[in-house]
Amino acid sequence: MKRPVTIVLTMCFACAAFAPAARALETSRVLERELGTSGRAEAHLRYVTAGTGGSARTVNALLALELPERARLDVTSTGEKIVSRPDGGEWLQPGLKQMLKFRPQQAAAALRWWKVLLGEDGRARERRTGEHTFVVTLLGPGGAPEDSAEVTLNSRGLPLRLSAPAGSRDAQVYRLEGWRFMRPRGAAAFKLTAPAGYEVVALP
Repeated sequence: MKRPVTIVLTMCFACAAFAPAARALETSRVLERELGTSGRAEAHLRYVTAGTGGSARTVNALLALELPERARLDVTSTGEKIVSRPDGGEWLQPGLKQMLKFRPQQAAAALRWWKVLLGEDGRARERRTGEHTFVVTLLGPGGAPEDSAEVTLNSRGLPLRLSAPAGSRDAQVYRLEGWRFMRPRGAAAFKLTAPAGYEVVALP
């Protein structure tokens, strides 16, 4: 699986049952409130990845989140679609004419940062580093740091930039803009079916 897409998935819902955070995080407060009120959130997502021959390529996509625990990514330039649900998910790849299928455990392992940003991970701890910037750390067993991300909020208090891992030269950086909140579309919008002629591959 491509590294940038893996980290995009990491930014979405975890498939495990949600548990209340140990304390409210400023990085999650507004998104958690708005999504809980409306049921659906959308944002334009932009990140840079390696293109053909190693050149940099900017990827633009639409990220959609719905309760409970549903996430969808539609990539504008390639037509790729990725969805995650508690029972797993799919990744449609038109360029390869294939669809990958995720198991619940794979989605749960990959889709964790949105759980943090929604205030649903009690392992998360937050440290303010600027007026609108924070370093969010996930604690592992015994309370040792396991992972981290630098999060920048916009003027509304919603996530604008996420860089993971925090402080790394190799950090993958994502920008989230144009947040909108609306009524949910339901489970059917988070289920993909392979078109005729596509190979369906279940990830091991």
